[in-house]
Amino acid sequence: MKFNAFPVIRYLLFFIAGILAYLQTHYFHTTFYLTFIGLVSGLLASVYGKQAFVRGTLAGLLFFFSGWIITYRSTAINNPAHFKNLGGIQYYQAVVISNAETKPRTFKAEAKIEAVQAGSKWKNTAGKVILYFSKDDAFKPAYGDVLLIKGTPQEVELPKNPDEFNYKQYLANKGIYASHFLKDKDYLLLGNKPPSALLKTAFQANLYADSVFKAWVQTPREYAIANAMIVGIRDDIDDDLLSAYSASGAIHVLSVSGMHVGILFWIIGIALGWLKKKGKYGPWIFLLITLSILWTYALFTGLSSTVLRATVTFSFLLAGTTLNRSHNIYNILAVSALVLLAWNPYWLADIGFQLSYLAIVGIVYLYSYLNELVNPTNPLIRIIWEGTVICFAAQLFTTPLSIYYFHQFPAYFLIANPVVAFFSFSILPAGLFLLFFANVPGLSHVLAFILKYSCLLLNESVFAFQKLPLSTLKGFSISMPELLAWYAILGSSIAFFRYSELKYLRIATGLFSILALANVYEDYKQSNQKELTFHAINNHAGVSLIEGKSATFMGDSGVIHDEKIYNFNLKNYYDRMGVSNQNLLDVASYTNHQGMTVFEFDGRKILWLQKHFNGKIIGRTNYVLLSNNAIRDLRAFESLKPDLIIVDGSYKPYLVENLKKQAGNLRLPLVVLNQTGAYSVRAN
Repeated sequence: MKFNAFPVIRYLLFFIAGILAYLQTHYFHTTFYLTFIGLVSGLLASVYGKQAFVRGTLAGLLFFFSGWIITYRSTAINNPAHFKNLGGIQYYQAVVISNAETKPRTFKAEAKIEAVQAGSKWKNTAGKVILYFSKDDAFKPAYGDVLLIKGTPQEVELPKNPDEFNYKQYLANKGIYASHFLKDKDYLLLGNKPPSALLKTAFQANLYADSVFKAWVQTPREYAIANAMIVGIRDDIDDDLLSAYSASGAIHVLSVSGMHVGILFWIIGIALGWLKKKGKYGPWIFLLITLSILWTYALFTGLSSTVLRATVTFSFLLAGTTLNRSHNIYNILAVSALVLLAWNPYWLADIGFQLSYLAIVGIVYLYSYLNELVNPTNPLIRIIWEGTVICFAAQLFTTPLSIYYFHQFPAYFLIANPVVAFFSFSILPAGLFLLFFANVPGLSHVLAFILKYSCLLLNESVFAFQKLPLSTLKGFSISMPELLAWYAILGSSIAFFRYSELKYLRIATGLFSILALANVYEDYKQSNQKELTFHAINNHAGVSLIEGKSATFMGDSGVIHDEKIYNFNLKNYYDRMGVSNQNLLDVASYTNHQGMTVFEFDGRKILWLQKHFNGKIIGRTNYVLLSNNAIRDLRAFESLKPDLIIVDGSYKPYLVENLKKQAGNLRLPLVVLNQTGAYSVRAN
């Protein structure tokens, strides 16, 4: 297989390199525009020459600088009119640009800021913001609502704990840098003016689908799954259901994605594939019908970015096949990726984008090879085998990246994914047909029955996989170099089995040996590590003591019994530290009647105060941790002279500011975890 056969892939790689260059450096200079013009001129001039290498180099550089320039221009904060570049905002006008997402206590929606009042003048501006509306106000925003809002959006905070999910970067990749929590008196509804008629139709179709499923699928969990799988609304999925799908390796099915579009594409191919053999215009009729169905489905999902990307990809694949020209499927995939990244280069950082293309490449590259290994004569067994091959190929190519991001691996994916795919083949068409025939007596009841019980059987299957021993292998943590090494091993291993050349086996074995040695060294370091971390957890208190591969976490009961807080604030940190034994302790059980907890770490004494204290503290203490507004007057520590006073996330903000002033006057060292992030101490 020669790389020259894939010219679009070469240019795509140059384009991706340009995107990554900007994302890593955030550097840009106006001379880049002149460079771009010069490259275009040079490329046009080289057309009349015979030096293919020069043309190829100029084209590659042109795509490289195109990626860099487009990414710079797609970065919202680089717009001089962005509201973040203006100060002193008192009021702003914003229009809601999404359907509202239901949260436990709020409604969440994206909005575009159109104008701000800074001083006495209004200025036209740009930029997006996340708005949160209290459910107590009984107002649920709709797409196109125009709001006058009092106050200034707050910048999204950086992660405060080691290895915590970077929500700030996640939103920045979507062009969002601020959020605003609103109460009834903070905003005024001015009217409804949808920015896009197409998006308005898409969001209305999305809400219509939700109402149909709510009416026809009345059992909560089956309704939640139908809504999530078909139109991407996940508001009603409970924690137990989410955990079961995650453990079985089927979590991807709950987010409308390329898999759903692929299944729909496959079903259309089975049902209407005969059209492609009907004369000269048969393939074109098949193309038009298929594209109409796929884009209608995209509309019902509210033009979700994941479905939009997948629909564009399948549209390119289908169009390339119908044109019946000499083409290479890898080049078609590269063209679709190039078009998508030119539209939004930040999709390159999207996990869904990365996993979708890896899965498609895995299926395209391995399906025919693996499918020929077994040739069942029974049609049913043949379908099951083909489904298993597709799932295995997709999972094989996405596993290293999934472990890199999610730190876990579903042990029974090879069994669970074909089961999930099997039920998806009935859930997706039944759900879509129900949307069109909800008012047709008889037919609507049949479709609703198929949809409901397919969802029920899928849920029961997923719960059954979750209950199997070692259903999910957890605690993995790999670095970017390790991720690249695993993909090199994977590629070399596949090449060895496909082409039977020993050099590929040597490469795979050599890289695996290096990784093994690196992991032995890492294991040695982790076995001898000692670290104390005071965590920054909003409205809560928590401390980790790590010794070797064991971790003891002491915190209030709200943290100990809340799995979401653990997963968000602690899990990735413990995975990176190689923690295999965890002990979660409610600090209240180790607190005396004065609200004090005393413990030691590496010869250093830690005093933890958790109740209101008025007296003076004597004796030598290295670290003092303050929780629950325990101390309001730092003169209590004048004689103690601790190395550091630490204020955790359970303190009220106005008390924190008062303590900071006192610390400055008394010359006492003080850190506020909610402002500085977690504080870690390593053993000497």
